[in-house]
Amino acid sequence: MTAQRRTVIVLFAVFVALLGASALLFPRRPPPSAQASATPIPYVFPRVLPAQITRIDLEDRRDATKPASITLIKTAGDWQALREGTEPALPDLTKVARLLNGLASLRYSRIISSASLEAFGLENGGRHIIRFVADRTYTLHIGDTSPDRTLAYVQRGGTKAILLVSAEQAAALVSALEGLVRP
Repeated sequence: MTAQRRTVIVLFAVFVALLGASALLFPRRPPPSAQASATPIPYVFPRVLPAQITRIDLEDRRDATKPASITLIKTAGDWQALREGTEPALPDLTKVARLLNGLASLRYSRIISSASLEAFGLENGGRHIIRFVADRTYTLHIGDTSPDRTLAYVQRGGTKAILLVSAEQAAALVSALEGLVRP
């Protein structure tokens, strides 16, 4: 073997050794954007499943002179709609399902503490109110959307905190609510 060939082999071995040492000393890490977020987005109503909900009271309060309401009661495998002064009727079950799934999957991204509920459309209970019974009674007050229309202001019954939820989720709840209350 010639001296030149031995030198190439030795240099190649040194290169491979340095490459291996650098891999051990400086392991590759995924970029911060690829790492999982540390905190999951919490549910507005944790531990509530759609199948647990047995009664829903809906109120549309946008028109203060003519507020509308309806009560939905789960019966054996079905739902009944009760309006004041009318006979029980069968509600639109697709809207009921959308409402049930929307309530169980509603998540909030931020909490605001404010003395002025009027600024968020939550004065006097908000524009829409949803009360439902699962393992206990829950209340959701739905107010306005944020100025950029990406978030909506809601409030759980019994708390003063204002929660910011996705405007898309809130709109789906309101759409189902309005379709049931004012068919």
